[in-house]
Amino acid sequence: MKLKVLFLYIILWSCGIQAQNMVSMSSVHPAADTTSAGKRELAIRYPALRQFGVSANSFGYSDFDSKLNDNDFAHGKIKTERISTFFNTPALQWRGNSLSATVFYTYTDIRLKEVTNELPNVQLSPLTSDRSTIDVALNYSRSDSIFNHPIIYSLVARGISDNLSTVRRFNFNGSFTLPLKKTANTSFSVGLLVLIDPSSPIPVEPIINYYHKFVSSGLELIVDIPTGVNLKKEIARNAWFSIGSNQSSYSTFYNRRNALLDGKVSYNTIELKSGATIEYLFSKNIMLSVGGGINSFFSSRLFKDGEDYNNASFTSDNSGTPYLNASISVLSF
Repeated sequence: MKLKVLFLYIILWSCGIQAQNMVSMSSVHPAADTTSAGKRELAIRYPALRQFGVSANSFGYSDFDSKLNDNDFAHGKIKTERISTFFNTPALQWRGNSLSATVFYTYTDIRLKEVTNELPNVQLSPLTSDRSTIDVALNYSRSDSIFNHPIIYSLVARGISDNLSTVRRFNFNGSFTLPLKKTANTSFSVGLLVLIDPSSPIPVEPIINYYHKFVSSGLELIVDIPTGVNLKKEIARNAWFSIGSNQSSYSTFYNRRNALLDGKVSYNTIELKSGATIEYLFSKNIMLSVGGGINSFFSSRLFKDGEDYNNASFTSDNSGTPYLNASISVLSF
């Protein structure tokens, strides 16, 4: 019980500081895994390692209470709908090195209603807004050794925008991971992730990758800090049930000129989905998933040019809300 409480505390703390999906896929790259699992098994275990995926998320209305320059600004209700896709290119590998790219696309629909304003000069009105975000990442990792102990280094460079002609934000991260244990049913590795990102709350985060399969029950414990903690079990042939908490972060860009949105700004949220998912592999490489639960907000901020996480002029406290998710993904081509 103490171990479960510790894992829950770690994921909640880590999700509270994670920003803009800056975790390198190299942190759970097959080269970094400490078991002898094949790529297909790893893709089943870690959805982010799959070749391609499309997901749709629907959320209920959440209450928000916002501040502008530390003054009470507005409160009301906010609802978000998202369609997200990703594509991981096959990795180019040579002598312990791995190079790949990842392309993300997110369509976001945001609706505000029942808005009450507190400031006379700046007004927030009910609205419906739909925006697209494109995120391209170049991932490099290297497997090496230090003092006769294996180590994995990774570097990631990302360009994020709302169109194909300009880049609205560059993010960089670097990490190292030390595999500590390797058995048939257990793997354990730790490391550090360094973030260069104005929307990141802190510059350094821990990496904790722990996997254990309980042979008697078939239950799998998957700890992948700072991404999530999950319990997973195969409930039928090619069908899995999982329960856990997983973080995601999102950026939506705007370019408007009014009292609130003066020029180029980005709306950033850090969210934690806690719930259950059922996955079914209905062909050799195609996985269908449906799930639902509660979505919690750890951070909701609006960044103007020159602002970062600590001095964002607009902040909002959003209440948790139910969510539903449906997705289809390809393990590999």
